[in-house]
Amino acid sequence: MNDPETERLVASLPAIAGAGVGLRDGSVTVDGIPALDIPRRVNQTRDEWLRHEAPSVYPNVPRGQPRPTLLFGILQDSGTAAGERPFDSLLDAELRKRLPGDTTEKRSAVSDAMVEKFWYRSERVRYLLPLHSSLALGFRQSSSRGGRMQYKMFRGSILPFLCSRAGSIDEELIERMLQVFRGDDDFTQLDREVLRIAGEISPETSGPSVRILLESDGTREALAKLEEAGGAFCQASLDRFREDLAEVLTMQLPRRDLIDQITLLLALHLAIWLYRVSVVLSHQLDRIIESHAPEPAGTRPCSAGCTGDLASCDLAGLMSFRVGSGGFRSAKVSDPCAGSYLELTSGFLVPLPVTIATANLAADALAAADGPELRSLDLPAVQRALARGGEQLRDRFDAITRVLAICRGAQQYPAAPPQDKARFARIGTPGLYALREALLEARRSSMRNVGRDVVHQLVKEVAAGKLIQANGTRITFFEIDEAMLFLLVRLVCKNQLVPFTEFLEGLRCYGLAPQNREEQRSLQEALERLGMFERYSDAAESAYVHHTGRSGATEVTR
Repeated sequence: MNDPETERLVASLPAIAGAGVGLRDGSVTVDGIPALDIPRRVNQTRDEWLRHEAPSVYPNVPRGQPRPTLLFGILQDSGTAAGERPFDSLLDAELRKRLPGDTTEKRSAVSDAMVEKFWYRSERVRYLLPLHSSLALGFRQSSSRGGRMQYKMFRGSILPFLCSRAGSIDEELIERMLQVFRGDDDFTQLDREVLRIAGEISPETSGPSVRILLESDGTREALAKLEEAGGAFCQASLDRFREDLAEVLTMQLPRRDLIDQITLLLALHLAIWLYRVSVVLSHQLDRIIESHAPEPAGTRPCSAGCTGDLASCDLAGLMSFRVGSGGFRSAKVSDPCAGSYLELTSGFLVPLPVTIATANLAADALAAADGPELRSLDLPAVQRALARGGEQLRDRFDAITRVLAICRGAQQYPAAPPQDKARFARIGTPGLYALREALLEARRSSMRNVGRDVVHQLVKEVAAGKLIQANGTRITFFEIDEAMLFLLVRLVCKNQLVPFTEFLEGLRCYGLAPQNREEQRSLQEALERLGMFERYSDAAESAYVHHTGRSGATEVTR
């Protein structure tokens, strides 16, 4: 970018020039020496400003695809096929022609039943389910238009990412999960006929294998970047996922129900992970912005760095929820479940791409100001470096981030007069705040793609296993349905009898809390309906929660 008008604007601002910072020939200069190239906005899809790649947060930038694609993609990347995989629509057509039946009507009824069992139906399209590994390895899921999907929510590397710790991968746990999809012990004769037909029309496959998954190009690249970033953003969350996956794999359920539970576990953890990252990272950014002011009231522990304790995390208990009743239940905007959804989603989750991009640019600005070069998204380290680095480092950092804000605005509105571009400097506020606001203004229309849309596909736009519900288009709120509650009880209680108060503390580790005292009673009633609540007296300390399969796993998890 070579914009003489913007260069003159930068030079005219004492807060920038007084720190020895300037702009020349598309670079930020410090004492006249180029220190940082200005990112470029080529077009809507090629924008260097919006670098929201974050290897410590996710192995690939996620997109909002339906939840049934998640597990299918993991299995597909854990194996190989000796040829091009056909679309699942071919299998559908072949089943309707080749499944047994004395008459057309009987054959149609049999094929309809098998399609209902092996596919998940959404509003616009059916998705082939990985009830056996050969289906995911041998076929591709069709998009809503009948062709190949343009992108995946997450690639197969998401499973090794979630199972990572200190540079190693829990391969034994991944192997246990893959084993669920290999056998056919509980398949009926018709189920095996479906697999036989599928095998005849699909290429020869190999897998699923932990080795193939870990050696795939996408996984190797993702894990290398994760190690370079110093590990996951919140290792305690990944430790909990591994613990929870191990617990789910001990559940004695029919294959379809167990696969439902694995899918729901992935959806729950990924949704909460995105909320957790968005809240904590935003608080850490705020801490840097407010570093020249007294410590803000109510500062949470994670703003200074991860404590390793999910119960004291910034997100703990912030997701105020209500319990689904199985039917319509009115909600108001003033309800805490709606207020917390709005605050966490609009205030943190939706701007997550901009928060990540701002954090990446903050690290670049610190290095350009002659500060240390730090790992990706290590904002507590940025804050410590600024606190210890002296007035000159802080002034230069502030000036560089302010120049970046001006340049972002100038690229966004190239025809604007100088006085309009000057507003992006936001004199009187910290430069990092000005930069974040400039990025927000440019990205408001598309921010939801990475965070909100993904979370909605995981835990809202599904028939069961919901964490988010809506009453039409007017109001959206956190609500746990019976399928999600069934899983959460297992994760918190395992096979133990747990006091109700301890159960609530366990939910806090997942960010969850009943919205009020009345909702606690509704939660107890829902648990009692599911056969997972016992009260031994009227005293509050005599109420216990436990998990049981006696309530009928098939009915609960579907």
